[in-house]
Parts: sequence; C-alpha cells; structure tokens
Amino acid sequence: MAETEKTEAQVLGEKLKPQVRRFVHEYLVDLNGKEAAKRAGYSERTADSQASRLLRNPAVKAYRDALLQEQFDAIGITKHSIAAEVWEIYRKCVQKEPVLEWNSVTKEWEYKGEWTFNVKGALKALDMLGKLLPGMKEDEDEEDTFEDMIGGGGREF
Repeated sequence: MAETEKTEAQVLGEKLKPQVRRFVHEYLVDLNGKEAAKRAGYSERTADSQASRLLRNPAVKAYRDALLQEQFDAIGITKHSIAAEVWEIYRKCVQKEPVLEWNSVTKEWEYKGEWTFNVKGALKALDMLGKLLPGMKEDEDEEDTFEDMIGGGGREF
C-alpha cells in the first residue's frame, strides 16, 4: 500500500502538542479563544491567558491558517470569490433608494424628493476589497496616477 502524502496542516500539526492542536481545532469552531482553551483542557482560571498566548504563537498561527486553507479549498472559497462577493455587497450598498415619508392624511408613504444609499456599507466593502486585492495596499511613499491604478502605464487613450 502506497503511503499518502501529508498535508501542510498535518505536517505543522505534528510539531505541536496534542492539547495545542485540540485548542486550534476548538478555536476554529467559534473563534472564541477563551472557550476553545477550556474545551481543549486548559483550566478555567488560565483559559483567557493561555488563549492569548497561543494565538500569538507563530507555529499555532501557521497551523490555524493551514487548517483554514484546507477548509476553504474544500468548499471552493478563494480570495477572488470573496472579492466578488464583497463587490456584490458594494453594488447593493450604492443603489439609490427613495426617501419616503409617511403621510398621516393619505395614510401612504410618499416620495420626499430625496435619495439615500448605504454609505457605511459601501465604504466598508471598498476597504475590504482594498485589503483583499493585490496591488491595492496603501503605500504612503508613492503617489500613483490614475493610469497607474488602472494599469494604463503610459498608454494614450
């Protein structure tokens, strides 16, 4: 029987103690460090500090990230699929909606002559896209032209 190749998560997990591995698995259930530490067998009294210590540990972070990547791969989540979903949310947030006012005489909602949209949601979505997409990170030392941002790089339109 041929030996199967180990995944990155398995290799990283072998470097950790069983209780630490269990903590990471429990943490991925609800992203609650204190509760994950308790479920992994750390004492109630020290669970909060143990969780904080473990979540800062580079080996624990690498194992957590490798497990997450396996889960994402299994269900087809990629950076680009997340960006597409965030873009869809942005598009919904910037759709104008009429401002309606209740008319107590006619007992109906009436258009007030104004429009609104979800500014906070739109800005949050743009912020998330900026963090997700390559080349979108803020660089304080460099000022890009519009052509640089859209990939024109000196082409004339």
